[in-house]
Amino acid sequence: MHHADVELRMALMVLQRLCLSALSLGLLLTGCRPWTEAVSADSPIVLGAGASFPSPLYQRWFSHLRVRKGISLGYDPVGSGDGEHQLLAGLVDFAGSDLDERTGLLPALTSDKWLRIPMTAGAVAIAYNHPDCELSLTREQLRLIVSEQIDDFGQLGCAKQPITLFVRQNGSGTTAHLRRYLDATTQIWHHPRALRVNSNEAMATALVQHPGSIGYLNTVFLNGRRTLQVAALETDQGSFVTPEHVLEVEAHEYSGPGYPLTAVSWMVMRRNGLADKAAVLREAIAYGLSPEGQAAALGLGYVSLPEPLLKRARIQLDSLQP
Repeated sequence: MHHADVELRMALMVLQRLCLSALSLGLLLTGCRPWTEAVSADSPIVLGAGASFPSPLYQRWFSHLRVRKGISLGYDPVGSGDGEHQLLAGLVDFAGSDLDERTGLLPALTSDKWLRIPMTAGAVAIAYNHPDCELSLTREQLRLIVSEQIDDFGQLGCAKQPITLFVRQNGSGTTAHLRRYLDATTQIWHHPRALRVNSNEAMATALVQHPGSIGYLNTVFLNGRRTLQVAALETDQGSFVTPEHVLEVEAHEYSGPGYPLTAVSWMVMRRNGLADKAAVLREAIAYGLSPEGQAAALGLGYVSLPEPLLKRARIQLDSLQP
C-alpha cells in the first residue's frame, strides 16, 4: 500500500472517531453528518476495518441499524490483512477478514481469546475487458496468466490484444483465495508488469477503464459494469462453470462440481474486553445473521450463508462478552 494511501485512510479514521466522539459530548461538527445522523449520543462508538468484499453489505446493515436502533458502527475497507493488523494494534474494535488458517489469517488471531464469526459469502470472478471473447480457463491457463507467461488474448483463442494484468495488494483476502485455488506458491502480486489496486471497487474501476485488462474480484463489484466479461473456471470434474451458478457456499473448498472459487467473509473481534461496545457488536451481528440481514445480502449479490454456518455463527456470537 502506498504511503499516501495509508496516511489518507488513517486521517479518515481519525476524522470518523472525532465526529463520533464529539457527538457523545453533545457537539456537532461540520462535515460529520454521514457518521452521526440519527445516532444516539449515548451509543458507544464501534469501528472496524478490513476486507473490501463485505464493505457494501456492512454499510447497508450499519445504515439500517443507525436509523432504526440509533447505534453507530463504522467500517474502513482497507483489505483483510491491514484490518487484522489494525485489530491487533488496538486501532479498531473488529476486523473484517476473508482469511482463515489456510489462506493467511494472522497466527495471533487464532487463539481462543478471539472470535471469528462468518457473516456473508460470495464468489471470486476472473473478469476481463475484451469484447467478443468468451473465456473458459483451466487452472494451468490461469496460473500462466497471473505469472504473465500468457500475455495476449490471442494465446487464449480470442482476437489478439496484449493483456494488462491487474492484481490486488499483498494482504488481500481475495488474492489469498485465488492463490489457494491455483496453489499456495503462486506469487500473484510479485510480477513487475502487473498493475496494483487496493480494493475490489478499485479493481472493477480499473478493468472498466482499460480495454485488454484482466483481473479478479468478488462478483458483487461487477454489478452494473456491463463492459466486463467473466471467465468460466475449470472444476475438478473437468467442466467449466461461471460464478452466477453459485447458490450456496458450504465452506472454503475449491473442489467439486460447482463454481470452484468461493469465499466466506468473517468478523474478527476479542471474545471479551469490549465493555459496552460488545452489546452494539452483538446487535449488529445478530441483525446480519437474521433472515432480514441475509436477504439484504442476497439483494446486493452476495450468497446466503447455509444453515450449518449460520448455526456456527450464532454459537460464536453467544460467546461475545463485555
